[in-house]
Amino acid sequence: MKENHKKQLMMAMEKAICEKSFYEFFVKAWDIAEPSVPLSTNFHHKYLCDILQSEAERIKEGRKKDKDIIINIPFRSTKSLLVTVMFPAWCWAVYPKMRFITASYSAEISIEHATRSRDIIQSEWYQNHWGETYQIKKDQNLKARYENTFLGVRRATSVGGSVTGQGGDIILVDDPTSPKNAASETERDNANEWYKSTLYSRLNNPMTGVRIIIMQRVHEDDLSGYLLYNSPDKHKHICIPAELSDDLKPQHLEEHYKNGLFWEERFGREILDDYKSALGSYGYAGQLQQRPTPADSGMIQKNWFNIDTDKIDGDVHFVIDPAYTASQKNDPSALMAYKFFENKWQIVEVQNVRLEFPDLIKHIGKFVHKNGYSSRSKIYVEPKASGKSIVQTLIRETGLNVKEDKPPTKDKVARVQDISASIESGRVSLLKGAWNEEFLLQCQQFPAAKHDDMVDCLVMALNKHFRGGKVLYFG
Repeated sequence: MKENHKKQLMMAMEKAICEKSFYEFFVKAWDIAEPSVPLSTNFHHKYLCDILQSEAERIKEGRKKDKDIIINIPFRSTKSLLVTVMFPAWCWAVYPKMRFITASYSAEISIEHATRSRDIIQSEWYQNHWGETYQIKKDQNLKARYENTFLGVRRATSVGGSVTGQGGDIILVDDPTSPKNAASETERDNANEWYKSTLYSRLNNPMTGVRIIIMQRVHEDDLSGYLLYNSPDKHKHICIPAELSDDLKPQHLEEHYKNGLFWEERFGREILDDYKSALGSYGYAGQLQQRPTPADSGMIQKNWFNIDTDKIDGDVHFVIDPAYTASQKNDPSALMAYKFFENKWQIVEVQNVRLEFPDLIKHIGKFVHKNGYSSRSKIYVEPKASGKSIVQTLIRETGLNVKEDKPPTKDKVARVQDISASIESGRVSLLKGAWNEEFLLQCQQFPAAKHDDMVDCLVMALNKHFRGGKVLYFG
């Protein structure tokens, strides 16, 4: 009798602990979900569990959402098991009314996640704790959709799948694009469009419901890249690279890295070197480092540029790389102010702007005067898209010293190769400013970056001072 009472007490304590902490539930349920794999925990498990738990509790209490969540983390980090398999099972233990829509790039994988979650719910361990709280309805118990006695629902779908008539309190998107298909622009566009036009609107209450995307980066324009580029203010971004880098978000997680590694037990140096060899630099950069292009492509490296706190002597000049339209699908217009003095260049400021023609004309005037335009300044505009019209309009309406640049005769890669030696030799510096990071990121990712308009301006600026392979003053 005493043993039975003791057992019941222990079960009651375990139940209470698991309800209070999703992380404790994750640890306790591990043997149910992965009976053949020994549990190995890392700092990210507790960190992500706490974030997910806070979202579930907020929704339960009806509190307003702050942002949707994007989590970028390496493969084999138990991301799917934690977020897509265990999290819904824990939510139903504490709030069985919760409704989920879960999605992946394939229906097979999405259904597998839903089935594994249901297996946990139907296990003896789970039923001993929460079997009296709710049950899965026998007549609503399919692999792709099941419902409990509190009308909580789990609906599994895939990119391109229909979710008509379905709604969720939490939408979980787990790897919307497969690494194998990441190079296909069609596949990426389909995934991004499906999320935007089909899945995005399926929250039961957009004010409280949350969308959570967890994925390894597979391309600059994958769903993470698409959302972070177009609506960064709407997302809380968690980025955990295998090796410590500037991409880590939030930065305070750096204290958990050991020997510069995110999970030394599973992703030690030897293992990572093996992955580098197998995946190549681009595959490794995306899937392990969560940067879909290598930190240094080799053509333009970040450490080639010095950062100046003061302007150098000389006149300021300008180059402009105009876009076709203000559409988000096209490159923005890029404007660069720079100085050239004693065979050295200083980039004073670079801007990306998305403006239609009349507003762009006005902005160019403001930009050049802000950066010290004088009667000795020259403004060169690349003669593509609206470039010719920009030159004509500026001459007619402003009197600025503006000219069409010469059309390029080489492709972009060849043009960057021509100027790379000048940059590597330390003759190009940046005036310290908030724009530095964006400019350097685009340079170091060239030629694989989503946009290269700032690099185009850099090439134009340096080419203004070359003749016959030699550097010369502006003449």
